[in-house]
Order: sequence, then structure tokens, then C-alpha cells
Amino acid sequence: MAKVVPPSQQNTPLSFMGITMSSPFDYDAAREYVGTVQFSSFMVSVLYMVVIFGIKFAMQTRKPYQLKLTLQLWNLWLALFSIFGSLVTGYGLLRETQKYGIVSTYTHSRDFFQGLTGLWTFWFCMSKLAELGDTILIVLRKKPLIFLHWYHHVATLNYGLMSYIDKSAFNTWIVWLNFTVHAVMYSYYFLAACSIRLPAWFSQCLTTSQITQFLITLVILAHVGFKMLVGQHVDTSPTSYIYCLLMELSYVALFGNFFYQSYIRGGGKKFQKEKMMKQTENGTSNGTQNGGIKSD
Repeated sequence: MAKVVPPSQQNTPLSFMGITMSSPFDYDAAREYVGTVQFSSFMVSVLYMVVIFGIKFAMQTRKPYQLKLTLQLWNLWLALFSIFGSLVTGYGLLRETQKYGIVSTYTHSRDFFQGLTGLWTFWFCMSKLAELGDTILIVLRKKPLIFLHWYHHVATLNYGLMSYIDKSAFNTWIVWLNFTVHAVMYSYYFLAACSIRLPAWFSQCLTTSQITQFLITLVILAHVGFKMLVGQHVDTSPTSYIYCLLMELSYVALFGNFFYQSYIRGGGKKFQKEKMMKQTENGTSNGTQNGGIKSD
């Protein structure tokens, strides 16, 4: 039987499909490949900002595109991708915890980054490029484009690639938490694209789960920072650690402000909007029964 040579030991150029199809998954080759696309991905994130604001400006004098089917398919594939990712990495994280202990899961890069969970972690990092498409759909439909949305996409993309190269061990938790939250979030967006409206309290719970993942990460980073300060080894780099710390702090502040504006201040914009929609629906129903509105 011919010996299988890992991609990292071959002379052929590395590629996304080559990494994906390799068996077993070659973590070193994946890190090397990510290193080759890191700068171009950074430039994509810069171009992304130019494009989304360019489209937003161009759409000022145009009617919004509906893109209903596109929106449904887009959110469906991201929902399914996130659901499977959550299950695979959740199992990998549980297995890692049982084998090495919970502290080791975020201080040492071990089994989690190999095999099937390693492949899904690689896909997770690369998928942040695809997720930039969320914003294109927003501006084409002339929906509000808030700072939190595009900043979050740019920051997460660049962190994901940089920290993957640096073998940051605490990405075990970041990947699983993000997959899990996105599984619910994109499922919610898919239902909304199918005109299935969930109550405002559900979106409140979704935002709460997003903030919770950042707080959990900050607790982990606090412990990691302490261990680094006392001279204990942690698989990461100072650059990735500081980037992640500042990024997570900014997310807590931005998502916390979004939560306050949407669900607390003045009774909450989303709750007020839901109340107005119910009143409109009730008025329409009463008017139809009284012959005041013609039914199509």
C-alpha cells in the first residue's frame, strides 16, 4: 500500500480543497495555508468596507431589492453549517475536557485541532470570509447598516486567521460558542426570511446569548492572562491574546449598548415595534370584519 504523504510534506501548492480533502486532517498544512491567505483576506476586509458603503450610497436613489429566495438559501446554509459545527466541536471540546481537564482545553492546543474537529475549526476560520455576504444582502435590501454589524465581521475575520496561525488554544471555546450561537441566530434569520415571525423576547434571548459567549471568553482570557503573567506556558502569542481581549471587550460594550437600546430604553424598540404590529393586525382584522377593508 502506498504511503499517504500529508499536504504539509508535499511540494505541491497548498489549497483550500487540498486541505479539506486530506485524510487525516493536516493541522500544520492548514496553518501554513491560512498564513498564505492572511494578507489577502485582510485586503478583502478592507475592500468589503469600500463595497458595502459604496452599495449603500448607490442604493439611495433606488428601490430595495427583495431577494427573498436568496436570503432564505443564504441563511439556511449558514444555519446548517453552524448546527453541524456546533455538534462536532461540542463533542470535541467535551472529549478534550474529559481527557486533559478543563483548564488544558484553553491553554494547550491538542486533539481538538486534529481530525474532524480540526477540520471544522479550519472551516470555521475560513467561513468568516463567506459571512461578509451578510452585509451585501443588508445594503441591497436597504436595511439599516449599523457600526456593530460591519465592525464585528471585520474584527472576527482577521482575528480568526491570525490566531489560527498562532495555535491559540482558547479558540476551542471561541469556535464552539460561536458555532452554537450562530446555529440559533441563522435559524432565526431563516425563519424570518420565510415570513415566520418569532416574538421579540426570542430575539432578546438571542442577543443575551451573544453577550454571554463574550463574557465566557473574557473569563477564560482572564485566567489565561494570569497564567502568562506568572510565567506559565499557554499556546498563543501576545499579539493574538491582546487582539482577542480588546475585541471581546469591544463586543461586550457594543452588544450591551444594542441590548439596552433594543430591549430596555423606552420600553425597548423591538418590543414597541412588536406592539405596534399587533395593534395594526388587530385593527386590520376588526376593519375587515366590519367591512371597512377590502380583502384581496
